[in-house]
Amino acid sequence: MVLGEDGHGFAHRTDINSVTDAPEVLLLPCLNEPDDAPHEAAHAVTEHVLRTVQDYLTAEQLADTRLVILTQGAVATRPEEDVRDLAAAAVWGLIRTAQNENPDRLLLIDTDGTDASWHALRSAVGTGENQLALRDGAAHTPRLVRPAHESGETPALNPDGTVGETPALDPDGTVLVTGATGTLGTHLTRHLVRVHGARHLLLASRSGPNAPGATELHAELEALGAHVTITACDTADRDALAQVLDAIPDEHPLTAVFHTAGVLDDTTLTSLTPERLHPVLRPKVDAAWHLHTLTQDKNLTAFVLYSSIAGTLGNPGQANYAAANTLARRVRGPGAYAGLARTGAGGVRVRECVRLRRRGRPFPPGTPAR
Repeated sequence: MVLGEDGHGFAHRTDINSVTDAPEVLLLPCLNEPDDAPHEAAHAVTEHVLRTVQDYLTAEQLADTRLVILTQGAVATRPEEDVRDLAAAAVWGLIRTAQNENPDRLLLIDTDGTDASWHALRSAVGTGENQLALRDGAAHTPRLVRPAHESGETPALNPDGTVGETPALDPDGTVLVTGATGTLGTHLTRHLVRVHGARHLLLASRSGPNAPGATELHAELEALGAHVTITACDTADRDALAQVLDAIPDEHPLTAVFHTAGVLDDTTLTSLTPERLHPVLRPKVDAAWHLHTLTQDKNLTAFVLYSSIAGTLGNPGQANYAAANTLARRVRGPGAYAGLARTGAGGVRVRECVRLRRRGRPFPPGTPAR
């Protein structure tokens, strides 16, 4: 049974409240057309899916019914495959967490829209998997594997913790770091100066120079030989971000972007409200999209988005954060998202999947200071 309109021969209902019987499987289509403002679409789509899933989980008559969330082009099965529906990508992060909190109740299926995949949908539901991608009728399942070089061998770490070649930062260029006065941002800025030779840093955060520790960070980086500007900016506000970028001097043009900003507001999915969803989406989803659109024509050495593994695996109590990170790391297209291998900062342990973009080509993962 399908929630909403259906053109593939399934019985359908308008919403959860109209389902009076107890079907074995209930299908929730989340099929969106490509959008010029995917960050805005992500807010609307994730809220709609959130409300629907909450209604489903609290409907006693559906206790034995499995809900299938169906997307199209929201995940990639190969490194070169593009994610066409960024808004639905956020839904995958949301539902991955919901699956952790509600085992065996929810199934994620992504299709390529081919007739073969539509015909394979019924059988895919019965595989017992929690996540599937259908491509030309073939089912693909996500699995964790050890990363390997093109040669098939596991790559060795360089002395500084990086893998393979890393991009060299232009000492005359400006490096923008968002969320720069937070825990991850401060460790990253030190690493950029000490290891990568950054000499012109533009550090943006919501509190700017008034953030705790900002004065000390400024003095420390200046003592290391860097010219540092700390500014207050809500990077989720496109106009405010554009003003910050426009103020960068021509003699030190923007050459690298590192986006570390993020907000946490943890709660279980059944307790998650729109008021606790959207503020967590903004610094990841909106800010990442604005950074992308405002810098895509610039000759950047690196465009790096910090992204939590919560978006890939789900994490109980963090459905909003998982949704935000799943979309954010895909805004630059195939091979354009990155992950910083690991950092320990104030109790924070991060294992990210990051790539750097240099003249449109991906680079292997690097690592910030530890």
